[in-house]
Amino acid sequence: MILSKKNKSDVSAITGGENRSFEIIFFSLSALVVAVMLVSGYSYVNNKNAIESLSGEVIDEINQLVFQESKNYLMTAVDMTELSSRISGEGLGALDNNPRLDSLMMNVLTLHGQLLNFEIGDEDGNFLMQKREQNGTISTKIIRRNGDNVSVKWRHRDTNGAISEIEDPKDKYDPRTRPWYQGAKEAGELFWTDVYIFATDKSPGLTASSPVYSKEKKLLGIFGLDIPLRNISEFLKRLKDDLKEKSIGESSIIFIVNDKAEIIAYPDPEVPMIMDEELKKLVPRSIYKLDNANHVIESYKEHLKNKEKRKFNIDVDGVKYIASYRRFKKEEFNKDWTIGLVVPEDDLIGPIKKTNNLLIAISIAILLGAMVLGAILLQIKKSLDMKSRFIKETFGKYLSDEIVSTILESPAGMQLGGDKRVATIMMTDLRGFTSIGERLPAESVVNMINIYLDVMTEIIMKYNGTIDEFIGDAILVIFGAPVQRPDDAQRAVACAIEMQIAMAEVNRRNLEAGYPEVSMGIGINTGDIVVGNIGSSRRMKYGVVGKNVNLTSRIESYTTGGQTYISPATVEACSGLLRIDDEMSVKPKGVNNEITISLVGGIGGPFNVFLPEKKDLPLTALKETLEMEYTVLAGKHASDDLYIGKINDFGMEESIVNADIDVEKLDNLKITSLRIKGRYYKTDLYAKVIKVIGKSPNQFRMNFTSVPPESAEIMKSILSEFGK
Repeated sequence: MILSKKNKSDVSAITGGENRSFEIIFFSLSALVVAVMLVSGYSYVNNKNAIESLSGEVIDEINQLVFQESKNYLMTAVDMTELSSRISGEGLGALDNNPRLDSLMMNVLTLHGQLLNFEIGDEDGNFLMQKREQNGTISTKIIRRNGDNVSVKWRHRDTNGAISEIEDPKDKYDPRTRPWYQGAKEAGELFWTDVYIFATDKSPGLTASSPVYSKEKKLLGIFGLDIPLRNISEFLKRLKDDLKEKSIGESSIIFIVNDKAEIIAYPDPEVPMIMDEELKKLVPRSIYKLDNANHVIESYKEHLKNKEKRKFNIDVDGVKYIASYRRFKKEEFNKDWTIGLVVPEDDLIGPIKKTNNLLIAISIAILLGAMVLGAILLQIKKSLDMKSRFIKETFGKYLSDEIVSTILESPAGMQLGGDKRVATIMMTDLRGFTSIGERLPAESVVNMINIYLDVMTEIIMKYNGTIDEFIGDAILVIFGAPVQRPDDAQRAVACAIEMQIAMAEVNRRNLEAGYPEVSMGIGINTGDIVVGNIGSSRRMKYGVVGKNVNLTSRIESYTTGGQTYISPATVEACSGLLRIDDEMSVKPKGVNNEITISLVGGIGGPFNVFLPEKKDLPLTALKETLEMEYTVLAGKHASDDLYIGKINDFGMEESIVNADIDVEKLDNLKITSLRIKGRYYKTDLYAKVIKVIGKSPNQFRMNFTSVPPESAEIMKSILSEFGK
């Protein structure tokens, strides 16, 4: 075919255009590929840094979880050992016949299932030990020494509580020769032994011991608590399994070692001990004797060059690892222990490396892979954020922002556990709430309590009180623990007065919700208490115990609605700032002598908060005598017997009664019926005697502490019809 010049020029134009189009597409595609590769490379570098940063956060959180679990597990023993030594510091007595001490030690083992043995030895070589058996029972070992005469006796308990005693003349055990005894004696304070293998259950553990001193600082003996370490290894195993499920750290190794390179805990509970062929017994295993841990040994050697917490990378046999170590600080835990975590780098950033290789070959796949990776990163970030929030929310909560700040700024200064101090205790209670609860639906009862606690909690926090416990409609508050201040008693009284004033707001909310009005009694006492952590290593409650806590409850029981009674010690601690409206002598249960409790109406000084001065409420004279049928709930006439009282001066809150028996101030009464001019009304009223007017005839003034709505309507109708 012969082309004309015109045709040739047309073909050239076409092919030239196609070539130029191809070149444009080629260069465009090349530019696109180069651009995508550059963007991919840039994205890879940034994403790699982000992954490494996130992996660092994961490693830090793992270290923190391991540290917190280990600390909580071990510090329970510290608290129990030190608390026991302080409680038993006086009148320790003989170890072979000491029911109080025996009971204390058994209760500690019963409450804390992770503890193995609880023992005490004295300077004469006498010894008492409570030992947890494999079937869960607790056996007692008693060693009594009298010169060269040694008596060793075991007291075993079966699962039904039956006790059998066995003498063991071959037992030559002497606590004075043991490291736990000698260490605490020499240190004069809490002492931790090195790790050793328990002879009883063939597992690694250690002993926390603390000396017991008399008032004259004479050493009476040494307490010791044996703590198996198997539980920490089991925790590491659960943690590693959890990481495997999340595809993190498939080949990772988590462990805890001491300064002797002995393994304290390992995901396999059998690893921390090894049979010594020369000694023919189990001993703690060295980290250097792990068969599969050459990289661990290398990283541990590297770590020895720097004692601080650090993270670094190591390369062993062409495999890259990310290593991290966290050393237990002396102020956190008095043992030179280190948490080690070694994770293959590919377990953390392997997926993104594969994605990068794919992006180099296929530009589009790089972009898609980047999008997928972005989604994965977003999911990982969300997971880490959720985990971070969970960890923060897991730690104990304090009701005062000031207490939280104090703990965060100076955690070493907060000695929570086994601390005896002077504090002021407040106990509140809603008067007559039990009878209200019996008449209302459960949901309404809960709503009423929530209204009350909502208002009261705000006021307590305002005065830096620590709410120890909500007990139904009662509140137990501590002023002086965990943070102690010189004005604890004054703040407690000011808080109580403001709480009484706030009852008007509580009742306003109750009336809006259709609930009855309530009133509150408050008791306050100041004195020695023992504060400490109560619970387990996983969950603790900051609690308070002691006779002064019980006395506070007794004082509160003397109150009627709207009253705040305080003890003599609290009056003295308030330095003349109080307005005392009334006083009375009482002899509470558990107190040998009478004490004078004071009805406080306000406090001046920097607080300047007062209740209106309370006078006898006006009563209505009745045209006819009102008779009430009642029983005495508390007092010398307390029984189911019914008595008749006559009322001529009557009111909705108080009344004056002429009785056929003599009563005493603070007696509690239950009024079952009212009768006037031949009419009979069945009631469910409760009252408290607030004043004895005369003994001949017997006359007293009472305050109604619980008035149900039905009974209130009856009282209103009597006042309306028979009031003068």
